[in-house]
Amino acid sequence: MISRMLANGMLTRGSAIGFISSAAGLGWEPNLPILNEYLDIADFDAASAWAIEHNKADYMSSKQAICAYVARESMGLLKQGIRINAICPGPTDTPLAQANKEMWLGFGSDYRTEVGVEAATPLEQAYPLVFLCSDAARAITGQTLITDSGYFSAGITGSFPDATPVVDFLLFK
Repeated sequence: MISRMLANGMLTRGSAIGFISSAAGLGWEPNLPILNEYLDIADFDAASAWAIEHNKADYMSSKQAICAYVARESMGLLKQGIRINAICPGPTDTPLAQANKEMWLGFGSDYRTEVGVEAATPLEQAYPLVFLCSDAARAITGQTLITDSGYFSAGITGSFPDATPVVDFLLFK
């Protein structure tokens, strides 16, 4: 889609592209060689077949591909005056999350209870993405911002020990 928009002049200097990834995409860096192999495939059907053949047709791999794409394409796009960034939201209270409440909204609920916050609303996730696409964030490109109310940071630092195993898993530690 981005290639078509570029080819048709729909993304001009000053444009910004915003992606929504997931915490499942974090820790993509060690997988960059295989992610690049996947991202180098321009044809949708061929890329889908590659993902199936390489056991990468799953949620985590697709989110890592987004994070890698944002990072690797940022310089080339910036040369055209276009920025690209993403967010990695934590649990967000959407109709889909409500339909799978135990899995989607249960994740991190102990952390949210401890710090006194609720699962984010879609609007609360939209604000950081809109910021990343705004002129106020002109110095930011190629970044994936974690928007999970601090859960990931609390896991990295051990300030919320129950989050540490999840973070270690996502970062392949």
